[in-house]
Amino acid sequence: MVFPPFKVLWGKGWEWFRVRAHGAHAQAWLVFFSFTESSFLLIAPDLLLVAMLLAGSERWFYFATLTVAASVAGGIFGYVIGAFFFDTVGIRVVEFYGIMDEIESMKVLFDANAFWTIFIAAFTPIPYKVFVLAGGFFKIDFLIFIVASILGRGLRYYIIAYIVHLYGERVARILLRYFNISAIALVVLTVLYILYIVI
Repeated sequence: MVFPPFKVLWGKGWEWFRVRAHGAHAQAWLVFFSFTESSFLLIAPDLLLVAMLLAGSERWFYFATLTVAASVAGGIFGYVIGAFFFDTVGIRVVEFYGIMDEIESMKVLFDANAFWTIFIAAFTPIPYKVFVLAGGFFKIDFLIFIVASILGRGLRYYIIAYIVHLYGERVARILLRYFNISAIALVVLTVLYILYIVI
């Protein structure tokens, strides 16, 4: 399961985010989407972040930091649900998205390398919330979870914010259109490089 290409959301979807970006509650919406996308909803905050940056790109670092902080906080919330309330709350989220098989298969990934598993989920279009719930359910090391989440989410949203700040809407459209592919490619190249050094 991955997020749909962001190009699908341009048009009416983009207009909705653009209107919110100019509203009085823009930051509240950004926090809401960042938090909930990490724990139980599918709507990623990327488009709203881009819309807010286009409305005031000089605050790119602030908006990116706000997105990262809320996203990691949502991840912690999801981790707690997975660790302590999976049988009551977590199972409802899992059943709603039909991801029980994915949750069960993640123990192998966590046993192999919990840090890289969470980092890749936090940075790429792979639904972070699934790994968050599974991480809590399998009770992976909380410090590893936090560090990997901060680095993964931070890299994702600071890259988006900085590029939009520098180049504006035209490049933002290209960035979001191909971000899923680019993010996965970057992770693959990083892993291959690490393997090359180790071997």
